[in-house]
This record gives sequence, C-alpha cells and structure tokens, in this order.
Amino acid sequence: MTTAARSPSYHHGDLRQALLTAAATRDPETLSLRELAQGLGVTAASVYRHFDNKQALLDELAARGFEQLRQRFAAAFDPAQPPTDGPEAIERLRRLGEAYLSFADDEPALWRLMFGVHAAQYRAAATASGQPSSYDHLPAALLGLKTCGLIPEEPQAADVLFAWSAIHGLAALRLGQVPAARGPVRSVAQDMVQRLVRGLGGDGLWLAGDR
Repeated sequence: MTTAARSPSYHHGDLRQALLTAAATRDPETLSLRELAQGLGVTAASVYRHFDNKQALLDELAARGFEQLRQRFAAAFDPAQPPTDGPEAIERLRRLGEAYLSFADDEPALWRLMFGVHAAQYRAAATASGQPSSYDHLPAALLGLKTCGLIPEEPQAADVLFAWSAIHGLAALRLGQVPAARGPVRSVAQDMVQRLVRGLGGDGLWLAGDR
C-alpha cells in the first residue's frame, strides 16, 4: 500500500516566513497570493490567516528589505562618527555606494518593490519606527567630504538628491544589463564616487585606497 504524497506542513509562523521568502523573488506587480500558496503546497485560506491581502504582504516585505539595506549601510560606516581624513571620507562614500549596488544586484525584485510605485509609502513606514534609517547615511557621507575639505560647501538637500539619483540610476542600469553600468561593484562604485566629488565642486583627485 502506497502512501499519498503530502503537501509541506508548516509550524506556526513558518508559513509566514515561507511566503515572504517566496515573494521576495517575484515581480510585485504580478504577484499573486494564490500562486504563492500553490507553489508552497498550501491552501489559499491558510495564506489569508497571515496576510489580509497582497498589499499587507508587500508592506511587510518592503519593511524587511529596508532593514536589510540599513544593516548593509551600518556595516559600511557609522554616521555618528565623522571621518578622520580625506581618504576615509571618500572610502565611506564608496562603501555606501557599493552596499547599495550590491543590494540591488543581490535582491533585484525586492529592490524594485522598495523603490517602485509605492516607494514613498514604504519609506515613510521604514522611517517611522524610530530606528536608525538607511536614509541617514548618504547625508552623513557627503557631510564628511566637506568636513575633510574635499568639497567647498556643506551639502544641501539638493546635493543629497543629486548623489542618490546617481547611485540609484546606476543600480537600475545594472539591473537592466546596460553594458556601461556593469562590471565589478567595487570599481564601479569607486568611479561613481570620483564623479560625484567633481559634481559637488571637489577636484576629484582623492582616491580611496584599499583598507
């Protein structure tokens, strides 16, 4: 007598994590909770015990994505500590750019979700928690350039937007397989930083050495 194949069973809480893991690899525009349930071998009703609807799942997924990004930025440098010299200021910005590009390379569907049509909503939720935000790092990195004398003026909000646009656009071009944007993340990030320094009024001659 043969035993019928059984669908995967999930302990309390396991299905929620399995749904988030599966959703992180899907296009958010075409994501279907029923298809997720089918792929995991569970009923649609069991999915709705964890998430009221698709948007609720995407909200939590984006929040987790911002936490992952914050952790990567935290590993790049501590925004509360100013750089000690010019090379360190450049290196902090390079590490930040590398962290952002690597995240987009590693988690393309999640990155598109976080910065897609609901980006403002997800950003507001991520910054309302009271925890350190990934958005604190770029202004701190640019301020470090001024502190160390690499750019002539203290960066303004428009300067932060300029730098973020450059990094974000480069990440999008890499995901689009644009040849000029491809290449090792470290070298791409370093070249971008040199151009950002020039764009902010610096001479662009400082290079970050290997540390």
